[in-house]
Amino acid sequence: MGRHALRRLSPVDLLAAVCARVSEGTGLACVTDPADEPSPFYSATLAGIRPGRSKSMFLDVFEVQLHAVAAPSRTQAEVLAMVGDLSSAMCQDVVLPEPFALVRQDDMGLQAVKRDPTGEWHAIATYELTVSYGLMIK
Repeated sequence: MGRHALRRLSPVDLLAAVCARVSEGTGLACVTDPADEPSPFYSATLAGIRPGRSKSMFLDVFEVQLHAVAAPSRTQAEVLAMVGDLSSAMCQDVVLPEPFALVRQDDMGLQAVKRDPTGEWHAIATYELTVSYGLMIK
């Protein structure tokens, strides 16, 4: 009898779930295409996917970069407040579609804070989401 490949979580579905969590938790839009989006807003990008390690589950680890973009200002205060709101929002688990299960959701820290050429402040925080897409049966 042959082995059947298990269906893995689509990166599109993962980003949609992350955006939903961020929008719900912060009250601001979270998009995957920030072109022409008026600030302030959040955007999510997928930085990578790698296999996870477990003796009992099939896992994928998704690295997601969450961008906080604040309105143009003289100080970083607004974007740093947005980072705090983002951190609070991401304390709640991202809700994934069935049959996938969120195993871990780790804050990997603030990667950068910079001013864009538009004058908007831009902060990047990285999160790792470990997702189970099946159990190993021996």
